[in-house]
Amino acid sequence: MSYIKPEDWIPADGFTLEPAAEIAVRNEMNNLILAGPGAGKTELLAQRACFLLQTNLCPSPQKILAISFKTDAAENLKKRVELRCGKELAARFESRTFDSFAKQLLDRFRLGIPESYRPEKEYSLVFTPREIRDIATGYIKERHPNRPNWQYEINFNILYKRLSEENLPIFEDGQDIYSWVLVRLWDILVHGTGKLQSTLTFPMISKLADYLLQVNPLIKRALQLTYSHVFLDEFQDTTYLQYELVKTIFQGTSTILTSVGDDKQRIMGWAGALPDSFEQFKRDFNAGQIELTQNHRSAPRLIEIQNVLAKIINQNATDARVSNQHSDQKGLCQVWNFHTYLDEATFVATSIASRIQQENISPRDICILVKQQEQIYGNAVINELERLGIHARIEKEYQDLISEECVQLIIDFIRLATGEKTHDSWVRVSEVLIFVNGYDLEHDHIKILNMESNLSDHIQKLKIELQQLPNDEDLCKQGISEMVKGIFNFVGLKKIFRLHPKYASGSYFKQTTTEAVKKLTIAYLKHLDWNSSISDFLGLFSIPIMTIHKSKGLEYDTVIFLGLEDDAFWSFNTQKLEDMCAFFVALSRAKKQCFFTFSASRETSRFGDVQIRAQSNNSISTLYQLLQNANVEVLDVSVV
Repeated sequence: MSYIKPEDWIPADGFTLEPAAEIAVRNEMNNLILAGPGAGKTELLAQRACFLLQTNLCPSPQKILAISFKTDAAENLKKRVELRCGKELAARFESRTFDSFAKQLLDRFRLGIPESYRPEKEYSLVFTPREIRDIATGYIKERHPNRPNWQYEINFNILYKRLSEENLPIFEDGQDIYSWVLVRLWDILVHGTGKLQSTLTFPMISKLADYLLQVNPLIKRALQLTYSHVFLDEFQDTTYLQYELVKTIFQGTSTILTSVGDDKQRIMGWAGALPDSFEQFKRDFNAGQIELTQNHRSAPRLIEIQNVLAKIINQNATDARVSNQHSDQKGLCQVWNFHTYLDEATFVATSIASRIQQENISPRDICILVKQQEQIYGNAVINELERLGIHARIEKEYQDLISEECVQLIIDFIRLATGEKTHDSWVRVSEVLIFVNGYDLEHDHIKILNMESNLSDHIQKLKIELQQLPNDEDLCKQGISEMVKGIFNFVGLKKIFRLHPKYASGSYFKQTTTEAVKKLTIAYLKHLDWNSSISDFLGLFSIPIMTIHKSKGLEYDTVIFLGLEDDAFWSFNTQKLEDMCAFFVALSRAKKQCFFTFSASRETSRFGDVQIRAQSNNSISTLYQLLQNANVEVLDVSVV
């Protein structure tokens, strides 16, 4: 392979980078990149990867490790790098989530963990304090000598938090009941007992990966030699555990780190995000700071409002500048006031239907955001849209699932069997088969031809299976499940696990594919046509409804935020900064239009009881004041 001299390199695909981005792409020091909404951070990281790979500043066979928070963000960045510099170079670009990176380390080097903390090869995953509570109370049989009723005395949310944060190994402190429980709980969870198999949470996996590297310096050294550069995306949301793992591996080494983040979008404090991650990173890694100021996403009017809010969140915030591509647009932001949530649903649904019909906009370009309880806040709007022939759905049930590689493989096989988008799906499936079988494109022509012939035969078999699916729900689900097993057996289950190590251990692969089969069954029985079913499954014709937290990193032509009310922001007075950041994230998802709604009465859930409650906006008057300061129009909407 011939490489480009660094001074001769130009951005891939004719992109023009703003001066600060050009510096960030080429810099060979540890850097913190401040990138506000629409700054093009995914493109910046993709161009930086191209620069490092095409100039061999990431020298072969070393790799670049990119760590994102969300699966879809990691997948999006991986595809962008492939698009910009080709598959051969992109093979040395590893894009993962924090969870999958830690899990891969644990699964690959599990035997390097001391036996007292070594989980079994097959382990289950649990995700909530309630699950941990049930395990602790159900399986710790030993009685505490002084606290025989400890189950009724401790806070299980605190136990769950300490399970993730306590440094290993854990020792008992006679004065601390939690340490007594933790010693026994760790033993039960990692080794299993009775009917309980080895069971972990993702924070425990991060903790075990960190412990593994501390007791095995040779593994840590191997990682340092493998990755010459590391990208850390959405760095403002980095948790203590995640940051400790990065420090354990890369602090004080020659590996060059690039962190990208925006303190105005720090909304994961509830999940343990470090409050001062930027300052810590600059201090721990002697990192410089580069700030991007262009906003390539939003229309000028929306950027004006974002700049007003940014100054309240951080008085030193630099004003974002309008990109040239939006110079001919104005943009629109309004607050809509309603008497009832039913009036709101009618008006919102009618407005959406009008835009779709009159402006030829796709449902997928409109997003409905809520602060919480999306199923309840969005229910009336979903029903009203359905009445108008427009589908909307709660996106969190699909968002992570669709980005899973094993699910994408299933979709491509089904598309091949139905003749939809055959070329792209054929290329992707063929590339997977060539890669997992280790075929050489230049020398293994006969083997590849045979492979393609076998693939064609399997597609024909799959086509018949799809046509013969019964309409009965249980039988249909069973048929799709068998079809999916057939796809994985054809590719080779062990080969898939080698390609994607996160599926190799535990029950994650089974949980993922089971959920995919369930949702594919629902989609098929709804349409009885696979082309429409796949489009439905992927949400191509649905308006997504999601929380602000789930919308991070996404963008839409139009954003409608339901419920700018005290009940939605119930903790505003105790976490004002974080809620202001959440408001900023909601506003900054929009390209052209952003609307906020207020209803004087709202259906909400309190302690599991759904009821209609009067709403106010007294506690969040600060948010209304800043909208007023930005001259945002407030409309009192009466629905006839």
